[in-house]
Amino acid sequence: MTARKSTPFKKETKKEKVVEHTLTSSKVVKDKEELKPHQKPVSNFLRQNDVSVLIADAGCAKDFVQMYRAIEGLKTKEFERIIICKPIIEAGVGAGIGFLPGSIEEKTSVYLKSFYDSVDKIVGKEHSNPIKAKMQFEHVGFQRGNTFPDYSIIILSELQNLTASQAHTYITRLPQTSKMFISADSSQSDLGMKSGLNDFLESISGIENYGIAILDSEKHQMRRKEITQITKKYNEIQKRKGNFFTLDTKRFEYIEL
Repeated sequence: MTARKSTPFKKETKKEKVVEHTLTSSKVVKDKEELKPHQKPVSNFLRQNDVSVLIADAGCAKDFVQMYRAIEGLKTKEFERIIICKPIIEAGVGAGIGFLPGSIEEKTSVYLKSFYDSVDKIVGKEHSNPIKAKMQFEHVGFQRGNTFPDYSIIILSELQNLTASQAHTYITRLPQTSKMFISADSSQSDLGMKSGLNDFLESISGIENYGIAILDSEKHQMRRKEITQITKKYNEIQKRKGNFFTLDTKRFEYIEL
């Protein structure tokens, strides 16, 4: 389907923002890192929908913007907790999560690292503990039959590494009082053609308060600019080899940001 063009972002005068020292106290400190101008429309997109999907290449700060909006929701008491859901993809022989030392919380903490790092950047490491205490990790394999808690922000990361059935399980566990932020990188699917990303996006397309946005890689790339060019070449190579997942934008409605 043809993408709907988003309203151009109007540059605003930079304002000093503050975040709470704890989630309940009145003491405030300056933000350590604010949203960039090109990230603000993405944050607004997350604010406007109950279920929001961001599709972007690696390095486009998907986790950061999602966490920024989630922290905003905690500060305003719109939400009570942040739940991180992420497929556990093991790297090979001997790399299974069961071989890691410690409790299940310690074993899975590595999958929260990018989100913890985002919290540190947004509020400062010295002020991050009250927010991290409100964060929890949920494994993909243990959600069937359960309902997410009320007044939660659910961040479902790496949707491209879920089957259509797994993705459907998650979306059907969302209560009325909670919101879900979903991110995907179609060029990094470990499932190849078995990825459920296209099926899932088609199933939610056109549903009220559900939104899909594709981020412009060149605009949003926060690491090295060459990554965009390298990713394009990598995709071409993998397509030649076969069994490469391709995002089919004809199957769903989306906006470009």
